[in-house]
Amino acid sequence: MKKISLLAALLFPVGLWAGTLKVVATTPDLADIAAQVGGTSVKVDCLSKGFKDPHFVESKPSLILKLMDADVFIETGLELEVGWAPLLVQGSRNSRIQPSTPGFLNASKGISPLEVPQNPNRSMGDVHPGGNPHFLTDPENARIVAREIAEKFAELSPGDAATFQKNEKDFDSRIDAKMAEWRAAMAPYKGVEFVGYHRNLDYFAARFGLICAGEIEPKPGIPPTARHTEELIALMKARKIRIVLTQPYYEDRTPKFLGEQTGANVLTFAMGPEGAPGVKDYFGSVDYNVRAIQEALKGGK
Repeated sequence: MKKISLLAALLFPVGLWAGTLKVVATTPDLADIAAQVGGTSVKVDCLSKGFKDPHFVESKPSLILKLMDADVFIETGLELEVGWAPLLVQGSRNSRIQPSTPGFLNASKGISPLEVPQNPNRSMGDVHPGGNPHFLTDPENARIVAREIAEKFAELSPGDAATFQKNEKDFDSRIDAKMAEWRAAMAPYKGVEFVGYHRNLDYFAARFGLICAGEIEPKPGIPPTARHTEELIALMKARKIRIVLTQPYYEDRTPKFLGEQTGANVLTFAMGPEGAPGVKDYFGSVDYNVRAIQEALKGGK
């Protein structure tokens, strides 16, 4: 029986023997894009939750079990998951998904990153040497990632290549249609300033013409201080900043305080699926964010 299993592994490429590609992604946005591209030819699992901080995921044995049988591992890259994903991949002892193997995909490889620091050091806070890793808040980058995923799936399961190509083109066409809708909705607010919590909204802001006036964190990864908070309040009052964007995994006391002191709307920005109530997929996350910002700037709560 062992000889038969070994022979099968040698004769059949990864994914073809099982009939479907077993895919594990680090974050829900990657998992959803992979599922849309792969369709019924893949089975997708995810290592994190959209309402949890993707920088910090507990390396549980249950996550290693998910990776042990995977054909494909997809990470965001740019060191977003550097504190936990490498440990899980190594711990899985799965030779198919180790770095530099065909089953390993770094989704950032086709991205032009923002905020690549010059001579990064610890005094700058938790900066990412390769640039800002939160690129999927820009739907145009989701288009790039979908193409990379389709190519990877086709490489590993060539018999399903036509399916992956069709699904990727459908995804691309849907991005085209939704981008026209999102741009029209956000056009009246080009140049509007906002305050974020962490430096994770730059791609969204750049795409839709918003301006980040500052973050609640004095530096990336550094908790807010009383002095910095008072400076933000003064800034928001002087510039009449009307929205604060945060995520469910950050403390809510400081954002609420800013809202109370300045009259600004405090909004949950969905970084992807599960990032806000009712957000189930990637397109739904962008829909939610555009609608929430639009309603807040119109004067609603």
